[in-house]
Amino acid sequence: MEGSERIISERVVSRRVIGSANPIARGFRKVKGSFGGICIAPIFFLISFILIYSSEKIEKNSRVVESLSLESVNEVTYNEGLHKVNGKVSVTTPAQAPQIGYVLYFSSKKEQYQEVEETETETITTIENGQEIEEEIERVKLVQKWVEMESDSQWAEFKLGAYTVNPNGADLKLDYLTKEYRMENEQYVELRSGQSVTPIVGDYRIVINYLTVDTNLLIVGEFGTNTIGKGDLFIITTKGDKELINDMKTAETTTYWVMKGVSWLLLTFGFLMLLSPILTLLDFIPIAGKAVNCVAGIVAALISFGIVLLATIIIRYWWVFIILAGLIIIGLIALLVILIAKKKPAENIPEETKV
Repeated sequence: MEGSERIISERVVSRRVIGSANPIARGFRKVKGSFGGICIAPIFFLISFILIYSSEKIEKNSRVVESLSLESVNEVTYNEGLHKVNGKVSVTTPAQAPQIGYVLYFSSKKEQYQEVEETETETITTIENGQEIEEEIERVKLVQKWVEMESDSQWAEFKLGAYTVNPNGADLKLDYLTKEYRMENEQYVELRSGQSVTPIVGDYRIVINYLTVDTNLLIVGEFGTNTIGKGDLFIITTKGDKELINDMKTAETTTYWVMKGVSWLLLTFGFLMLLSPILTLLDFIPIAGKAVNCVAGIVAALISFGIVLLATIIIRYWWVFIILAGLIIIGLIALLVILIAKKKPAENIPEETKV
């Protein structure tokens, strides 16, 4: 949470004359600058195709997790390999969380509410004496906010059934309990749930996320003789089996469509950059210029959509296209052989039989 802010200084750090403020001169500068887009467009195209390909190669870990049968800690019988197990943990050496005590896991942040300086820059364009001027302005402001002073996190040593769990490297999907403590009269006091206290500069607080020692966990990981640790897939979560799978599917689907959407936008902007010199020239025509720009944007978007769709089909069903290409090649060879075979008898007819 950030509090008030105030600007303490503002200055122009750079200033340059772009050129004449005449509309025609400004238009030709835009045309000249638009040629740079032609060089950038291929980069956009390359990144777009990389994203399209990568989106089709996203690991569907949700399918792996869903295919595993859910076992309780008492059902596992020292079978090595990937397992999905849930049960209540057994803590052998608990972690010591500040203010709370023994826990399975905690992460804490000690923060102070401070007034800190932040610098931001802004570029503006102004008109002076018939000239277009570009200025870069630097502003320094004082912002009141919580600043992290120190942090800590720790796992307890614990088991799930007869298996010692090493959580290092795990994909953590945990629903933490959270407590916040504020410094009052030189000691930290817990804020009650829903309680809101407006901080003042100089205040301290500790925010702790933690899991109790009797937490129920679901673990997907590689089982050894008596350990559970990191493998191709290693998940530690407080969620239920169905909730975990649904969350994983949602995350995978979201990532997939975000990559497709970004690739579509990059292709669209790439095509518009290739056309930008022409489109910028057309801006000189008041109404027709805007209409052509609008149509060009729609056409570029539709073409980009078609390319993304076609590339997706090719990547996903590449083997079909290889088979079709093979059949076409075989068909052409067969047709060529037939044509040659038909031509040879005509060439071998004796001269006396020819009319």
